[in-house]
Amino acid sequence: MIEQEEAPAAATSTEAPLRVWQRVPQGWIEFRSFGDRSPQEWLDWYLVSAEGWLPDAARTAIVDGFRAGVELFADTSFAFAGVSLTLGERPAAFFLCTNVVPAASETSADATAFHRLLPLARFGDGGRSESFTTPDGRVGTLTLGASTDGGMPHVTAVGEIRLAGDTGTAVVMGLCSDPAQSAELALHVAFALTTTQALPEGAEPAEPVPAAP
Repeated sequence: MIEQEEAPAAATSTEAPLRVWQRVPQGWIEFRSFGDRSPQEWLDWYLVSAEGWLPDAARTAIVDGFRAGVELFADTSFAFAGVSLTLGERPAAFFLCTNVVPAASETSADATAFHRLLPLARFGDGGRSESFTTPDGRVGTLTLGASTDGGMPHVTAVGEIRLAGDTGTAVVMGLCSDPAQSAELALHVAFALTTTQALPEGAEPAEPVPAAP
């Protein structure tokens, strides 16, 4: 499922600056973080794999949507924001955006958990909260619920996890255009949370190390 890696992006901190790294789905269309590329260079690179088979109308839709997404997220604090499209019998658009809150000396792990209550209050009885454990033993939370904001039914998910090394907290919000694919959306969000790393300058990303028994 996941073969493409996102380039590091800057995160704001009052202490040492961090680079934010995250693994993303194959075919992911990024709106926010482009590594060393400009948005146009990133788009040109993305479209290379579509040469010879992508219909002109689909290409135009991707280009227009990409430019609109880049403009929408240009002045935001998200480390990553983008969309993954699935085709076949169950076509859907999965949107994810990631925010990393660097740790501060006066911030405890419990202080960031308040966001879990917000989706539950918004979704009411239709919301549910779940937890998951990463290979290195960290526990993340997910809250999901159906919504009709904008006039189109969809499912929303909000997830949170403390980053390895207590460098901060990752918060991922996800949307799926097909309300029946809430389980798939939960997997997308959990995977994004699991792979998000905040790296000091000079450090390289690494696979999560299993927790000691």
